[in-house]
Amino acid sequence: MKTVDKMEVIHSQSAEFIEKGETGKFLKLIPDTFLIKGEKENGVFNQGYAIRHLNRRDMILIDVVEKSTKDAVKRLVEEGYNIKGILITCDAVLKSAYADLKTISEDAGGAPVYAHPRNNFKDDFKTKDITAKDKVLDSFDINIFDLPGSEGASVVVYTEINDGMLFPGEDAVGSDYDSELNTFIRPEKKNENNDYGLAESWAAFDTPFTYLFPRKGKPAFDIDEGQQIDILNKLGKS
Repeated sequence: MKTVDKMEVIHSQSAEFIEKGETGKFLKLIPDTFLIKGEKENGVFNQGYAIRHLNRRDMILIDVVEKSTKDAVKRLVEEGYNIKGILITCDAVLKSAYADLKTISEDAGGAPVYAHPRNNFKDDFKTKDITAKDKVLDSFDINIFDLPGSEGASVVVYTEINDGMLFPGEDAVGSDYDSELNTFIRPEKKNENNDYGLAESWAAFDTPFTYLFPRKGKPAFDIDEGQQIDILNKLGKS
């Protein structure tokens, strides 16, 4: 039986490991969970994620739509992975897409694109409603939380895999990689009502999670109950 190198696990859960990782390549963070660095915006790179199913063949991508990630996705298909869906958390992800959604789907082996029906789509490609009941999402133990976005709509993706992983898109921003802090704040909202709604949503969030993987900023690993309370208190602070 293959053993896990504890030093490798610790190293892969460090900000330094992610920061030094090559853009456009999947970096393994924890079992069956990968981060991929995309384009830089205002000096901060966007982060997408991949979750591999226990069957070792199927994968779900989260916010992986940028030009710098295109070849890595095509490589997954060439290696025999079945990409069961591309999940879009917010409008900012659609704005950074390298092509129309039909092309992105085809490049991922024909994978369906899941998005909120209120997102601001650039084209008329038929997406799947990410907030609806779905067999593929169920097979990855995924639950979707519908939160107020700065524009259009946004969602938080939660999966029970690895004792609870939370992918908040841009509804929670991690600390800078050169900072000693490892905390999260709400993004700046153009609409005061949306900001209030997002704060209220975070304040009421009560699903336990062990990992928090944002689109921007440092992820958090091995979160205990006290740390989760602190994170949610900060995100929910009005």
